[in-house]
Amino acid sequence: MSGPGMHRSRSEIGKALGRGLLLALCVGLTHAPAGAGIGWSKIDPAQVVPLEQIPAEYREQVSEVIRDHTFHRRGEAEAFPCDPSLYLALVNEPAITLALWKDLAESPVRIKRTGPDSYQGDDGSGSSAAWQFLVRSAKVHVLLADLNFVSPRGNTRIDARVVLVVRAGYYREVNKEPYVQHDLEAFVKVDSKGWKTLARTLRPVVERLLEDQVKEAGQFVSLMSKLVVSYPNWATEVASREPEATPETRAQFRQLVAMNRRPDASEGRPVVMADASQAADSRRR
Repeated sequence: MSGPGMHRSRSEIGKALGRGLLLALCVGLTHAPAGAGIGWSKIDPAQVVPLEQIPAEYREQVSEVIRDHTFHRRGEAEAFPCDPSLYLALVNEPAITLALWKDLAESPVRIKRTGPDSYQGDDGSGSSAAWQFLVRSAKVHVLLADLNFVSPRGNTRIDARVVLVVRAGYYREVNKEPYVQHDLEAFVKVDSKGWKTLARTLRPVVERLLEDQVKEAGQFVSLMSKLVVSYPNWATEVASREPEATPETRAQFRQLVAMNRRPDASEGRPVVMADASQAADSRRR
C-alpha cells in the first residue's frame, strides 16, 4: 500500500521513535555526531554494560535489547568544561535539566518522577516513555526505557524498548579547569507486531529522524552546564520551584551552583533565540 497517507504515517512513526528516544534520554544526556553506527549486527551485552551491576531482574531484558536490537547508535566522545559534580547532577536529575530548558524555550515535553530511580514522560504528540536508571555511577549510567507511540487517529501503535549507556571520564586542562568527556550508546528494539512488514521502507526514515533527535538531545547537558555557571541565579530559581525534584535534590543543586559560580556570572537569565541554531548567550538584567 502506498500514497500520501501511508508516507505521512511512516513519517509519524519515525518521528515518534525519535521523540521517544529523546524522552528516554532524559531530555538529553550526550552528543552523538555523524559517524556513529546503525546496524543489525549481534553484540555481546557483557561487552557493552556491566551486567554484574544491573539488578538481577533486569539483566535478561537488557541483554535481549542489546543482542536483538532493531537500531543501534554509538556516539563519538564529546568533551566540554564542567565540574564533575555538576555534570552528574544534570545527568541524574532529568527533571531539573528539563525545567531549565523549558524555562528558555517552549516545549510540551513533560516528565514525572515515579520512584527513586524511575521517571515517565510524554511529548504531547502521542509519544510517551517510562524509564529507570539501572546503574548510576561516576563513570557509567545504564537506563532501560519503554517507548510507546499512538498516532493521532489511533490506527498506528509502536512499542519499543531502549537501553542507553552513558560513559564518562574526567580530567583537568593545563589551566586546571575541569572537563568532562562522555559518549552515548543507544539500542532500540521495536516490539510491535507487523514491524517487519514496514521495516524495509520505514527503516531509513526512522534512522534519519533518530539521528537528528539524538544529535539534538546531545546538546542539552553541555549547554545546560555552561548556562548554569554563567547564570547561577536563574538556575537556582528554576530548580527551586521544580516539583519533581526532592527538597534534598534542590538543596544539593543550589549548593553545586554556588560552588561553580563564575566571577563574571550574570545576575539575569539567558535568552534562547527563535532560531534554535543560535542558542544565544545574550542576557537580561
